[in-house]
Amino acid sequence: MGAWKEPIIVRKNRRRAFWALVIVLFFVPISGLLVYLGAQPGREDISWAIVAFGALGIVAFGWGAILIVRTMRAPWRLELNRAGLVLYTPAYDLEAPWDSVAGIGVDSVGRKPGCVLVFEDAAAVAQRARFHGRPAGGGAVTDAGTMKARMEQNFEDVGYHLGIPGRILEMNAEDLAGLLARARTGELWEEGRQ
Repeated sequence: MGAWKEPIIVRKNRRRAFWALVIVLFFVPISGLLVYLGAQPGREDISWAIVAFGALGIVAFGWGAILIVRTMRAPWRLELNRAGLVLYTPAYDLEAPWDSVAGIGVDSVGRKPGCVLVFEDAAAVAQRARFHGRPAGGGAVTDAGTMKARMEQNFEDVGYHLGIPGRILEMNAEDLAGLLARARTGELWEEGRQ
């Protein structure tokens, strides 16, 4: 086995998003069928409850499909190199040199296991971030001050500065934490030389 080529890229979990989209799109025609059955032509009375339930399903599943497609198109990915890591998200690109990473682990991120990072100096990491000019959703991190405050609040509340949800990237939380730990110590870069 040859040495790792730089950078190592962990991409967004497109397979999960694809199957979520298939499931959501499966329910759109079922909801349409409910509307049809509730308002079936030729019936004397219309079943408004079934029509409303079907229409609500069309709206909800249609909106879900839109959100999944937006997630699939978002620039989530993680790049690792000998110097550090770069996390690309829809709102910002976060660059963290390995010497700024104090800890790597697995913890609950959004109620599910995720890879978590603790930084030596969260303010310095936040200052290195590049924020995108496009508007983001409510509560999104759009500047270094907000990022620093959010990291400090996360540390107080849950014990880590940054959590990467396990469902976002194509590696599960444990494998991602192991990869990051090996990259941080340099072991990952030496594996190919043995």
